[in-house]
Formats: sequence, structure tokens, C-alpha cells
Amino acid sequence: MKHILHTIIAATLMLGIFAGCSATSSPRKVARNFYKAIEQADYERALSLTTLDPEADAEIYYAIMQKVNNSIAEKGGLEKLEFISEEYAEAEEGEEPTEATVAVNVVYADGTTQEEYCDVVLTDGKWLVDANLDSK
Repeated sequence: MKHILHTIIAATLMLGIFAGCSATSSPRKVARNFYKAIEQADYERALSLTTLDPEADAEIYYAIMQKVNNSIAEKGGLEKLEFISEEYAEAEEGEEPTEATVAVNVVYADGTTQEEYCDVVLTDGKWLVDANLDSK
């Protein structure tokens, strides 16, 4: 359960921290939007920024996102996200990368920090948080 929670936190929580940019622009922006949506308890929006099927997976992920939201609230909320890196997977020659990992230092209002990793994939021209737990 801890691994699942960490994956969801890293992949879904971080989106919502600080912005409302479109998911298509970059791995960093989709991660930021995802964390912000979770912090704001906008779970529908958070789920829409993932690779999950909202019809099949929504109930369990809403419950997990609620737990993450509660954890953020216990720490006074999110102070800021500090992006450490944005690393792209190797692509075929002449092709654009379709996978990336965003490393984020999450700074909470109570002064605590946590380093998270958010895997994202390019799907139908949009960067989405890869929240498929079967592939982890």
C-alpha cells in the first residue's frame, strides 16, 4: 500500500500544487497541474491528467487522492514545488521522446520536504501522468 500511495502521490498529487497550465505543454507542467489539483481536492481534474480510465479506475483513485489531500492538509498545505529535473527516455533516431520523469522537491507549509518522482507519457499529443500501477 505504501508503494501505491507513493506512486499516486508522486504521479497524481504533485500536479495540483501551483498552476493551471494545459497538460499538453510539458512533463513539468502536467506534473505541476496534477499536484495542484490534488491539493485543491479537484480529483476529477487530477484523474483527467493521468493515463487512467476514469470509468474503470475512478473510485479507488479518488480514495487514494483523498488520503493524499488529507496528508497535505496535515502539513499545512503545499508551500511550493521545486523542480529538480525533467529527464526524457531515449527515443528512436528522428523521433521525439514519449516518456519522461520529473523529479520534484515538495515543500510543505510546515517546513517539511519530500522528494517525489512523477512519470509522464506522451499520449495522443498530450503529456499525462503515468498512473498505471500495473506497469510499476
